[in-house]
Amino acid sequence: MGVVRTEQVRAVLAIAETASFRAAAIRLGMSQSALSATVRRLEDELGVTLLTRSHDGTHLSPAGTAALRAMRAICAADEDLRTTVRAYAAGGTELIRVAAVTAAINTVLPGCLNDLVVDPGVEVQVRIGGSGDVIDQIRSGRADLGLITLEHGAHPVDGVRMHTLLLSPMGVVVPAGHRLAAQPEVRVIDLTGERVVNFRAGYMMHRVATGLLDVTDVRVVSHVESTPDAVRLVAAGVGVCLLPGFSVAERDPVVWREFVGVDAPITLALIVAADAAPTDRVRRLGRELRRRSASSDPHGGHHPASANTTVRVTV
Repeated sequence: MGVVRTEQVRAVLAIAETASFRAAAIRLGMSQSALSATVRRLEDELGVTLLTRSHDGTHLSPAGTAALRAMRAICAADEDLRTTVRAYAAGGTELIRVAAVTAAINTVLPGCLNDLVVDPGVEVQVRIGGSGDVIDQIRSGRADLGLITLEHGAHPVDGVRMHTLLLSPMGVVVPAGHRLAAQPEVRVIDLTGERVVNFRAGYMMHRVATGLLDVTDVRVVSHVESTPDAVRLVAAGVGVCLLPGFSVAERDPVVWREFVGVDAPITLALIVAADAAPTDRVRRLGRELRRRSASSDPHGGHHPASANTTVRVTV
């Protein structure tokens, strides 16, 4: 097997994200024929088909889906290398790499980063992803500090040190004007007859939501891989979604209502590699996250992200 090139992987990801060779070619600034040749070379190198065409566009094949996390890791590592070299060339600026779930952006992270980036010797890279992706980045050394969500009381994560920051109850996200938005309290059984936007199988929130919905009659109409995608679909009226309170920000055009009679809190936790030797600035960020969490709404609340935080975010 020869060399897998980052530009080949980026081409596959761009097509998967846009479901279109034409749109991906425009995004990447190349012709469709050059894009097709790039993908074909990668598929020939790997000996598998990564993309399949259908009536609704071009999507990842089963092999491409299996390789998705690895392809994203290749692109992330390439970006880390380029960023580190640029920072060094700019005068030895320290790059702090944070991997985080959306709930961290909605709560304590932005204010902590505001305090950190006042230091002219710091650049912060924030990469947003699912908890599994965050854990992988911490274990592989591609992130200095991670923020994940997990079920309260879950077993410790192998290979990382973990500190609980926030605890939030489960609830339902509905469009503004929805019948449940007017109710101060909502029971799971109140969702009977609703269309539901759920997370894809394999995600923690899929498992939690599916367990709660076992007691009622609903129709799952869509599966998503990120909280922002879920919120957008809810706001558009596609369905409702089960999420902890800190996953939804005040700026989101939806309404969150806590479930009564449900004991399934979700934890937002800070993680670092078990064998990590963090720099002084990384330790300072960790301390500030713990301090702000200790003084926050115990349920996680709805904390709008600061508009003044300047960071580079990679999805």
